[in-house]
Amino acid sequence: MFKLLLGIFLISNLALAQESDTVLKAEEVPIHSILSEAQILTLHEDFTYSHHVDRKIVVVSPEGLDHAFTRLFYDKLNSVEEFELEVRDLTSGKTIKKARLKDMGDAAYYSTSTIFDDNRYKYFEVAAAKFPIEVSIKSQVSSKSNFFLPRWTPVPNFNQKVTEASLTVKYPTRLGLKYKELNLKGNKKEEELAGVTSITWSERDLAAQPRDFDSDEDPRLLLAPVKFALDQYSGEMGSWSGLAAWQFELNQGRDVLPEDFKEKVLQLVVGVDDPYEKVKILYEYLQKNFRYVSIQLGIGGWQTMTAADVVKYSYGDCKGLTNLMKAMLDAADIPSNYTLVFAGSDAEDIEVDLPSNQFNHVILQVPTSSHPIWLECTSNLLPAGYLGDFTKNRHVLVTSKGGGNLTKTPSYDTEEWNEIRSQSKVILDDRGNAKINTEQQFFGNFAAYILYVKGNLDERQQRDFLNRNSSVSGLIVQDYRIEVANQDSLPVTELAFDGLLQKFSQMTAKRAILRPFLGKLGPSHLTNKSLKKVDEYEIELPAAWKVDGDLPRVSLEEENLKGLLEMAIEGKTLRVRRELSLKIPTELDKEEEAELLRKINTAFDRTVFFVNTTTTQSTSPANE
Repeated sequence: MFKLLLGIFLISNLALAQESDTVLKAEEVPIHSILSEAQILTLHEDFTYSHHVDRKIVVVSPEGLDHAFTRLFYDKLNSVEEFELEVRDLTSGKTIKKARLKDMGDAAYYSTSTIFDDNRYKYFEVAAAKFPIEVSIKSQVSSKSNFFLPRWTPVPNFNQKVTEASLTVKYPTRLGLKYKELNLKGNKKEEELAGVTSITWSERDLAAQPRDFDSDEDPRLLLAPVKFALDQYSGEMGSWSGLAAWQFELNQGRDVLPEDFKEKVLQLVVGVDDPYEKVKILYEYLQKNFRYVSIQLGIGGWQTMTAADVVKYSYGDCKGLTNLMKAMLDAADIPSNYTLVFAGSDAEDIEVDLPSNQFNHVILQVPTSSHPIWLECTSNLLPAGYLGDFTKNRHVLVTSKGGGNLTKTPSYDTEEWNEIRSQSKVILDDRGNAKINTEQQFFGNFAAYILYVKGNLDERQQRDFLNRNSSVSGLIVQDYRIEVANQDSLPVTELAFDGLLQKFSQMTAKRAILRPFLGKLGPSHLTNKSLKKVDEYEIELPAAWKVDGDLPRVSLEEENLKGLLEMAIEGKTLRVRRELSLKIPTELDKEEEAELLRKINTAFDRTVFFVNTTTTQSTSPANE
C-alpha cells in the first residue's frame, strides 16, 4: 500500500512538472515553478493579527529556486513565530532537506534611503542540483498592530504558474474590514459566526506572467481595517478624515520649538509682509541648516521626531523636517498642514476609494487665498512651492485637527514647467571644425534635473553629462557654469559652456555639408506630457563658403503640435531658429509617443549645403 501511495504521489507531482512544458508551448512564457498556496489572516480583538502561510512549490528549473526563497520581516511590531520547510526530490520521492526556524539566517533590512531603522528579516535559501523538486513551506508571523495589513497577490512571481491560491481573513465583526478586489476572477465565500466574520477568496489555474506583464492587470486584494490601533494610539479609518485625524493626534505636542530658536525664526522674517516671501525665507533656512536622514524607528515610522530634537541634532527624516518646518511657520503666524503622500518618481497614485494606510512620505501644504504652496522639506535644492517628480500629480492626505481631506498635488504638465531655451554661437574654420559657446535656460521640470546635476555630481561627472547630452556628438567641453535663477516657485537654471567640436561640418572636394545640429527629441522630453523648446544658432561661416540651393524651412501645425524651423544668411552669418510647442494627450501610449518623436525628428533633420569657392576656383579651367 505504501509503495502504491508513493507511486501515485510521484506521478501526480511529476505531472505538475510536465504540465509546465505544455503551458510553455501554449503561452510561450517560460515556467520555472508551479505554486499552490493557502493563507490565513486572523485579526484579533486587541488589534493584533497573525498571518499563516502554507505553500507548495514545484521547482522545475534552476531559475525557479528564487521562487522558493523565504524572507520573513520582523521589527518591534512584528515577530516570526513559525517556519517549517521540506524539500523533496520528485524523481525519487526522497526528502533531501528539512529546516526549522532555528535554521534561518538573520539580517538587517536596509533600504536605499534609510539610515536608521529597526527592520530585520529571517531568510532561508533553497539549493538543488537537479529538478524537479517540491518545496513545502509553512510560516507564521504575528503583528502587534492591525494598521499594516498585508496585500494578497495570488501570483507572487514572474514565470510561475499558480494551480490554486486562497486567502481567508477572519476578523471580529465589530472592528470592521475594508477591501478592494483588483482583477480577481475566482470565488469569494463569506460567513459570520459568534461575532467573527470569515471571508475566503480562491483563485485557480492562473497563467504564468512574463516579465513585461502589465502590473495594472495583476490580480490582487487590498485590505484595511476600520478600527485600528498602533501602539497606544487607536483610531478609525472608515473615511480619509478619520485617518487624517488619527495622524494629527499622533504628532500632537511634538511641534514645540526651543525659545531661542523661535526668536531666531521671528528675526528672519522681520519686516517681511508677503506670505510667499516669508515661506521662502524660512524654507531656505531649513534647507541650508538641516539635513535629511531617513529614520524608521519607533511606532511603525509614523510618529515624527520632536521639533526640538531636530533643532538639537540638525537633522531629521521627512516627518521630522516637515514637522519642524510646520512649527517654524506657526511661529511666523503662517498656518500649514502636515500631508501624507505615496512618493516615488514612477509611483502610481493611491486607491482613492479605499481609505487606508497607503503612504510612505510626508510633505507640507501651506494654504493661501489662491493656491497652496507645497514644500518638499527633504530637498536642499528645490525652490519653495515646487515638489518635483517625486510627489507631483498625486492624491495626498492633508491632516488637521479633528480630520483632514484628500487633495491633489500639482501635475506640472503645462509649458511653463517644461521649457528649454538655447542660444549658441558657432565659429567654423575652413576645415569644418567649430568653436561653440552655448547658453541654455531650463524651466520647471527640466531645471529640477539640472539642479540635481549641480548638487549631486562632481566636476568630472558634470562634464561627462554635458558631453553626453550635447545636441551633436563629439563635443569637448572646455569651460562651463551652472547657475540657479529660480522665479519664485518655478525652478530655473542657466547653463553655459564653451567647447570644441571637430568636423561640425563635413567637407568634400567642392562642398561643405552642415550636418544636423539641432538635437533630436527623446522620451525624456515628453515625460511631463508638455514641451516648449526654442533653439537659436548664430553660425559664423568661413569667407569662402556660399549657400548651395535654398535654405531649409519647416512648418508643422496640427492638433497639440506646432513647430517652425527658419534659416537666413546675413553676410557670413547663418542664423537658425527652431521653435517647438507640443502637448501630449494623456491617452497616447508609448508606441504612439515614439512615433510622434520620429515624426518630429525626421521633419527637422535637415542638411545645409555650401559651395567652397576657394576649392572651386582652384580646380576651374581658368586656373588650370
